[in-house]
This record gives sequence, structure tokens and C-alpha cells, in this order.
Amino acid sequence: MGNKGFYTVPFVWSRSVWVITFSFFILWVGVSAFMLYEIFTQTDNIEPLVGLILFNVIMIPTMLACEGLAPQRLEIGESQIVVLRRYKSIVINRDEIKSVEQLPTKAMRGAIRTGGVGGLFGYYGKYYTRAIGSFSLYATGSKNLFLIRKWDGQNIVISCTEPDKMKGYLER
Repeated sequence: MGNKGFYTVPFVWSRSVWVITFSFFILWVGVSAFMLYEIFTQTDNIEPLVGLILFNVIMIPTMLACEGLAPQRLEIGESQIVVLRRYKSIVINRDEIKSVEQLPTKAMRGAIRTGGVGGLFGYYGKYYTRAIGSFSLYATGSKNLFLIRKWDGQNIVISCTEPDKMKGYLER
């Protein structure tokens, strides 16, 4: 298992996460560039400057919050599973886990996002499906998803780009 006593698995972005995140950046740069163009071509109009300031007052905190709460790495240890994020990591102790199962590829079809992010830097937050019920999702794609059911009734779904390491955790 290595010197540290745990495996570190990066969250690898799926194509849809890349497209959504890249599109968001392009939109941000494009709108800001257009507003700057308007500022420099109109000498007596203050509206583009106010628009640029308001737009960036919304976009910058949104981008920082989404990037900070997005799953970065997954640590699979003997006593816990940790979803590492820049702002607040999610720690799931082994004794809190009732069961862990790998979900089929189509398991997220029809999932309803009740609070969270659906593609910008990943998929994370609160979701709901009929099959699982309410759950917290920390993923960067729809493949290799694992459902962790806790004794307290919470359900957590995480993606793992190296499912063999997660299966090894399950066998212990």
C-alpha cells in the first residue's frame, strides 16, 4: 500500500467537465473583452464600466468557490476515505460505512441536482435519484462511481479513476 498507508487517486475530468469548464472561461473572457472594448470606444458612457465591474464581482467569487469545492484527489486508506478539496475535504471513516458498491455506468441518468454544481470543475453537491434517494456527489465523470452508504443514513457517491484501488479497499 505504500509508505503513507493510503492510495492517492486524482479526480480526472471527463470530456463534459472539460467542455463546461472551458466554455465558462471562454464566456467570462469574451464578455469581459467585449465590455473593455466598449469602455475604450465610448468616451462618455459609464455603463460598460459598471457592467464589467458587476460581471466580474459575480464571476470571480463563483469561479473561486467552484474550484475550491471541486474534488481534487481521492485518498483511499485503511481506516478512511478522503475526498480532498482545496477548501474543505470530506472524510469518511471506515467505521461509519455500512456498505460500498460500484454503480453501473448509467446510474446517474435522471439524477436531479438539488444543490451543487453540475459540471464546472466537476459534479459535486446534493443530488437525488429514485434508486439511491438523496446523496452527496463528488465526481468528475459518470464512470467508475461508487455508492457509500453510511450507518447514519447518508449516501455518498464518488468517482474513482482507478476502481481496482477502491475494490481493494472493499475487500479488506
